[in-house]
Amino acid sequence: MTILDLLREDGLEPKKAANIHGGEYAGPCPGCGGDDRFRIWPEEKGGRYWCRGCEKKGDAIQYLRDFRGMTYPQACKYLGEAPNKRRYSALQRRDSKPVFIPKESTVPGPIWQEKARSVLDRAVKILWSKAGEKSQEFLYGKGLTDETIRAAGLGWNTRDIFVDRTSWGLLPEQKTNGKFKNIWIPAGLVIPGYVDGKVVRLKIRRPDPGDGPRYVVISGSDSRPMTCILDKGTVVIVESELDGLLLHQEAGDLVGVVALGSASLKPDMITHEALKKANTILVSLDSDDAGVKAAWSFWSATYGIKVKRWPCVLGKDPSEAWQKGLNIRSWIIAGIS
Repeated sequence: MTILDLLREDGLEPKKAANIHGGEYAGPCPGCGGDDRFRIWPEEKGGRYWCRGCEKKGDAIQYLRDFRGMTYPQACKYLGEAPNKRRYSALQRRDSKPVFIPKESTVPGPIWQEKARSVLDRAVKILWSKAGEKSQEFLYGKGLTDETIRAAGLGWNTRDIFVDRTSWGLLPEQKTNGKFKNIWIPAGLVIPGYVDGKVVRLKIRRPDPGDGPRYVVISGSDSRPMTCILDKGTVVIVESELDGLLLHQEAGDLVGVVALGSASLKPDMITHEALKKANTILVSLDSDDAGVKAAWSFWSATYGIKVKRWPCVLGKDPSEAWQKGLNIRSWIIAGIS
């Protein structure tokens, strides 16, 4: 049984693309999709494959391990081959590398929650006042409706605020110069996070960060990502919370959404358990260097074959793609099917 036979069993029919190495075939990758990124050489060294997208490569045995989740002995038995002890030992050493262990998020205390709620309530009022008109236009430009903006509790903070950490129930921290740190609440769009209706995270998107960070997470905030209904069978992974809100608005009846906040961040324990139960995970991190690297170095290794890379087709992220005319719902339906 060749790699071509295995692909056909999985419902794929690669086409011959060249005559090199005894014949080169191309088609979609069984793991990350695409059109012709998956290359197969059935006659080279007993049959080889390589994906230009997710970088998976190997022989027929490795194919069964990569795309059907078989162990080495199971793959050998399926192909009618005798296991090689040296290779088996090498694979066992490789597979014994530490697996991803998610962190358990910590909800901030009641004093922090009370202070954060006060800041958020004030920011929400400002957003819907004349002083927040430019912020409203920015959010409309991201494709968000009034209903979505209000449901998410987005707000606008007009000026930088510095408050004592202990007044928010946090332990004092000293700088290297001996002075005590304050909590910095910068001016900008306020994006809250909730657990059971309580405010547990405040994140600020600064409109003009200069040399500083675009996003600031307020000290003491819960570290879990923003999630929207993760029991839909299919879950979409995005970077920005605003992208997550747009996807939930346009296709929340079809998919769950995880907005990490950054391509380098990982799911917390609760989100990880939900993702393990999902049937399909569409990884739609921003189409830049950081997003592309994170899309496969972590997600496919952690959640396996059910992970599909699903980048936006008209922009680097869903919001930019929407601005350029992409029908977000149709894009999601295509990813599901």
